[in-house]
Amino acid sequence: MKFTAQLGMGLVSATLLAMSFSAAAQHAFNNADKAVEYRQKALSIMQNNFAVMGDMVKGDIEFDGVIFTERANDFAALSAIPWIGFSQPGAQPGNNTDALPAIWDNWDDFVERAEQLQNDAKALQAAAAAGDQGDIRKAFMAAARNCKGCHDQYKD
Repeated sequence: MKFTAQLGMGLVSATLLAMSFSAAAQHAFNNADKAVEYRQKALSIMQNNFAVMGDMVKGDIEFDGVIFTERANDFAALSAIPWIGFSQPGAQPGNNTDALPAIWDNWDDFVERAEQLQNDAKALQAAAAAGDQGDIRKAFMAAARNCKGCHDQYKD
């Protein structure tokens, strides 16, 4: 019960964090470094959620449908958040980021990939809610391929 309560609090915290990120983004950033920090934090939280789901899909840890669904919900909620941090003037590559210049050179492709990740995250969320592990694995792998493809092209 204690673990479930902690997970519930984690979901609430992630939701509040997502809402605060979104609200902050609506008002732009003080400077480019803040935009980079914003996107890095959002992507880091997404990665943390995705890693737990990946461990379950691979069988490294026992599959728990409740936890998986919570992580999928968090991942889907966060999937729309980091992208505005790439559009801030001056937030291009530098010493403080692994983002490659190819992002801005191929902006339309990058935006399309970000939108596809949001769709993949929603599909993963729906599969998790339905509970069929085969469908969950397929949806997870689609999102993972998208993540890897983007990282291969746009991350140092």
